[in-house]
Amino acid sequence: MNRFKNGFTLIEMLIAMTLLSVMVVLLFGSLRIAAESWNVGEAKTVAVNKKSVVYQFFKQRLSTIKPLLLQTDASQDNGDQAQQPVFIGMINRLRFVAALPASSARKGLQIFDITAYGGDNIESEARGLSLQVALTPYMASEVIKTEKVELLNHISRLSFAYYGNGDPTNAGDWQDEWLSTDHLPELIKIHIQLDDDSFWPDMVFPVRINAQQQISEPSNGAN
Repeated sequence: MNRFKNGFTLIEMLIAMTLLSVMVVLLFGSLRIAAESWNVGEAKTVAVNKKSVVYQFFKQRLSTIKPLLLQTDASQDNGDQAQQPVFIGMINRLRFVAALPASSARKGLQIFDITAYGGDNIESEARGLSLQVALTPYMASEVIKTEKVELLNHISRLSFAYYGNGDPTNAGDWQDEWLSTDHLPELIKIHIQLDDDSFWPDMVFPVRINAQQQISEPSNGAN
């Protein structure tokens, strides 16, 4: 009987190996769950940061809108040059003049033209619509190529609405298009829907400068 005291029995070895296997499975399962949780948390952080960037962009730029007009190359019947507001407010397009931050490489006032762009290739279609901003210098002394910046991709819908008395026939209310050429809207609402249907509340920003639009020199490159 003493020879059995020098080692483990076969049953004890099997039990030990089974317990070890269970511990390894539990360990790797815990690591997998931790990795998945980390990836989900990181993805949510990235999504929140992107939304914050878009929110701050609109907040800062819309608060510095300038009520300016452009003189176009077309002439009126009396010989004067035709004038049109820089501001364009449509349900799927927003154009205005504002300043970039002082630290920006582009100096002076810029024409911001914002819309949703779908692209023209398979890769763009896979990414859905993208929120794009076209930048053109205001009052440029020479033709400067428009710079396009992508703020956000994987969106399924982008729409704008405008609050104020833009239509003389209507009282102040939300409108899909801003028809007034005399003044700017009081508020601008931006609705963005992402491809993943994650919650994103409408963004509403006040237009702080609401003076009559002013005439300025023509700007090359603005449409």
